Amino acid sequence: MKGLLPVLAATAALALASPAAQTKFKSRVESVRFDALVTQDGRPVNGLTAPDFEVRDNGVLQKVTVVEESALPVDVILALDMSASLTQDRMLMLREAAFSLLDALDDDDRAALVTFTHVLTRRQGLTADHRLVRTALPETAQSGGTALIDAIYAALAMSEPGEHRTLLIVLSDGVDTASWLDPDSVIRSAHRSETVIYAVSTAGPNRSPGILKEITAASGGEVFEVDSARLASTFVEIVKEFRRRYLLNYTHERTPAPGWHRIDVRVKRRGAVVKARSGYDVR
Repeated sequence: MKGLLPVLAATAALALASPAAQTKFKSRVESVRFDALVTQDGRPVNGLTAPDFEVRDNGVLQKVTVVEESALPVDVILALDMSASLTQDRMLMLREAAFSLLDALDDDDRAALVTFTHVLTRRQGLTADHRLVRTALPETAQSGGTALIDAIYAALAMSEPGEHRTLLIVLSDGVDTASWLDPDSVIRSAHRSETVIYAVSTAGPNRSPGILKEITAASGGEVFEVDSARLASTFVEIVKEFRRRYLLNYTHERTPAPGWHRIDVRVKRRGAVVKARSGYDVR
């Protein structure tokens, strides 16, 4: 029976992340849309307008528009590590954190839940009925390893096309021990998706898996290293920060060339720091 476990993990990842379900980064021939977080001294900067931004696509200056941050509802996908290393006390803190996040959502925001050990479980698809996500959250940890990479790939595939802005929050307390997917393929998926990925690691200071930093950076997100007691406040703060991200849009004068397009974003404000995805693929 043990020999079947890797197969089950890989099968679950592929089932959740079928090609038909994958959401591609929006570059519908001419239009490109992406999120950008602008901070100064570690705090989000509000009130910027299109003239404050300088955006280049493969070195070519673009004319951007800024979509009002509150104009679009938010989709939040939770990917939560439920492996055996999760103690009962930490499980209680995790449930509290998930509930606090759901309480922070607006009525028209949607949420979804996938949990993982060495096997991935799609607990709840995107829904505006946040009670369904609450009831889908397990009360105890499960035995098994940690298929972190597979879980991120599957969670990305749970996003749905539309005008919602999508945030993926992945929580893990250790390194990947059970994934079958190539990490580079997941990074490429993060590049192609509009989803912004934030990772929360409770492994300890400077002990979060390096691949988490690569995947989150590919999407314009970041990694938070916290102890379990701070999970609830961290989850809520991530949602608040995500809402403060600027949604930028520009239109190519002609059909963009196939291949990788590098996006460079700057803000015309001294001391401002911009965090955004590094580019997108045209196929």
